Amino acid sequence: MVAGRVTEFVRIGDEVVRPATANSESMSELLEHLEASGFEGAPRVVGSEPDGAVRLTWIEGWVPEEVEGWKLDADALESVGRLLREYHDCMRDFAPKAGFEEGPQAVAKGHIVCHGDIAPRNTVFREGQAAAFIDWDGIWVAPALWDLGHALWQFAPICDDDDPWLQQWLALPDRAARITALVRGYRLAPSEAQQLPEMVAEVIAGCRHSVARKAAAGVPAFARMQREGTLDVLASQLQAAQRLHPLIQEAVLAGRSDQG
Repeated sequence: MVAGRVTEFVRIGDEVVRPATANSESMSELLEHLEASGFEGAPRVVGSEPDGAVRLTWIEGWVPEEVEGWKLDADALESVGRLLREYHDCMRDFAPKAGFEEGPQAVAKGHIVCHGDIAPRNTVFREGQAAAFIDWDGIWVAPALWDLGHALWQFAPICDDDDPWLQQWLALPDRAARITALVRGYRLAPSEAQQLPEMVAEVIAGCRHSVARKAAAGVPAFARMQREGTLDVLASQLQAAQRLHPLIQEAVLAGRSDQG
């Protein structure tokens, strides 16, 4: 049994059993679509259990702990951007029949089914390169920039220099260089470059609202997060995103220019 931040799963040999959630059916549809599209950066659906749990393939590799972000260099971060772009390109023609736990229940023009939680803890690395994204339970419909904004927040990372997130870093992160590497790998369109810094703040605010709402509804994992001070941490990181807006903007534009 492996305890995640929200969902616990069981590994049995080369398979993972994830418990049924409101997103299980749409998640299975998405992963099957990715397999049919030739995308190799996600687990495969093996089957399902009578209670709705989904069996997936186990993906070997290194998944960084939350405080191990310092181990990811520019090449690794650029590979995250490339893998995310590849995933998003596969989503352009995908509209699942099943719905989602939250957010829009249909894919509107300009939106896709986002992973929802692109972060080191949900990325499998092999030989220094991003090989796959895992933990697809949080998929939802949003602009593709939502996923990239979430990735910038988590991989840069966007927080104060005294945030507990950085307590095991050997030195303060070069956020600009890390953001530039991600954007360079993603090959961001010119029209999206101006929107991305605002999206980072929007993502953090949206996550904070979601935690607060689910904690108020008595969802155990989110009630625990509230007790542990997660809402205060997210409020602090939102302020950091707003304060770092000029740095994020400059780094995004640098990543765009590096694409040639």
